[in-house]
Amino acid sequence: MSDALWYYLPAMMESVAYPKPWALLWGAAALAIGYLAAALALKWRGWGRGAVLPPAPRPAPGKILSIWLLEVFAQRQFLQLPRLRWAAHLCIFWGFVALTLLSLVHVALGLLESLALDGGVAAWFLRGEGRAIGKAWGNGFGLVLLVGLLLAVARRLVRPRASADESKETDLPLVLALLALTLSGFLLEALRHALASTAPEGAAALRQWLTALWTIHGLGGVALVAWLPRSGLMHAMLAPLVIALNARNEHPRRDLYWPGTAKRRATGSPQA
Repeated sequence: MSDALWYYLPAMMESVAYPKPWALLWGAAALAIGYLAAALALKWRGWGRGAVLPPAPRPAPGKILSIWLLEVFAQRQFLQLPRLRWAAHLCIFWGFVALTLLSLVHVALGLLESLALDGGVAAWFLRGEGRAIGKAWGNGFGLVLLVGLLLAVARRLVRPRASADESKETDLPLVLALLALTLSGFLLEALRHALASTAPEGAAALRQWLTALWTIHGLGGVALVAWLPRSGLMHAMLAPLVIALNARNEHPRRDLYWPGTAKRRATGSPQA
């Protein structure tokens, strides 16, 4: 990046030190991930009890790629819904996936750095000039997620009965929990910027607030991971993936979501 861009992004590049209870977060994350893995394994076993379809010829890689782009990334199956609902689904999906990926990148780089296998990338991305890229990524997709959640809440407030009848992918408590987690992330970022410009004599109290909010935000994200298998968000995340993974059998039958198929019917993820 050019020097001019760094001039306009000083806050993104500035690393602010404050206490973080990593041991508590890692312990809670290990329990949540273990529970998530066990719950997904049980769901996978349940899905495997369905009818076995006859093998089908494998379509061209280009056709497989097209259905992944349309169904997973563009959420085409939701185009049958009202446009506002489709936009909310798309923003929530992209925001959630992108922020999860950013968290995984941070964890992976931290582990590689501890093993001296990162080649200096961790120091560049986590504490150096590459920090601005991570901040722009997090803030940008955080805004995308926030827009999707606000659209979902607004739709439920404007048309509560229709929302309850039509939507089973997400429920209001889950949307509100995601909204609170997203807003706490932006508040944490605001406090971090405030600490960077605070005089040393006033920084101690602000660091305490940062530590408390960081802990709440981190544990909230961990709780969401544990809640994921029991929530409607699981369906919203898995439905497009299942459709894409089933593309090999869907193409010769031409009865599901496939590019160019005239007759399409709604499908969802397998039921446990």
